[in-house]
Amino acid sequence: MISIVTPILNEEKEITKFLKNLNNLEGIFEVILVDGGSTDRTLEKVVRIICRFCHPIKLLHSERGRAIQMNMGAKEARGEILLFLHSDCGIPRDALKVIERVILKKKSIGGGFKHKFCEPSIFLRFVSSFGNFRVGLTKIFFGDFGIFLRKDIFRKIGGYDENSFLEDVELCKNVKKYGRLSQIDRYISVSPRRFLAEGEVIVAIAYAIAYGLNIFGFKPSFLRRFF
Repeated sequence: MISIVTPILNEEKEITKFLKNLNNLEGIFEVILVDGGSTDRTLEKVVRIICRFCHPIKLLHSERGRAIQMNMGAKEARGEILLFLHSDCGIPRDALKVIERVILKKKSIGGGFKHKFCEPSIFLRFVSSFGNFRVGLTKIFFGDFGIFLRKDIFRKIGGYDENSFLEDVELCKNVKKYGRLSQIDRYISVSPRRFLAEGEVIVAIAYAIAYGLNIFGFKPSFLRRFF
């Protein structure tokens, strides 16, 4: 079984669409939502949907912090495979079955999706294409690529680093010591809201600088707000 773990915080505009997408997925899975202190109508909407949800779903509460929230969700997970999804994304109906096949037949310990933005500009299409090319070479995924991982490996590395704003990159670097990561042939559709709010070029440059500096062990705090 796959456990889908999603950190949420003030997601009233996205959460209904997100859960409807999950409700239509094929396969056996559970959903674990971990709220970091929402002050809008997010929790109200979640409670309303839970009673109509066709799969097991839990709502947990933790301190604010994406890594903190995902670690808590992973501790409560019953599945042998963890899938960490952001609440502003959507995945194909057969995605979970593809993930299971990749881990069982290709002997991968985890991986991620191919990336695309929903309703992207030409620039954002380039960002996705370059990101997919980079991941194809490095197998290092950002969180909006939908990272999945065997739960036993996640526990071996101690989960996400709660002190890093590049927790997804650090996770991939750590787990590659235990086996191979794969990029599956399915696209995750991601909202470009952060790029639109901060400026497409500014966010793209911030991501590139942060990733580049991380290779050499630097994590400048002035870039934290973009993550």
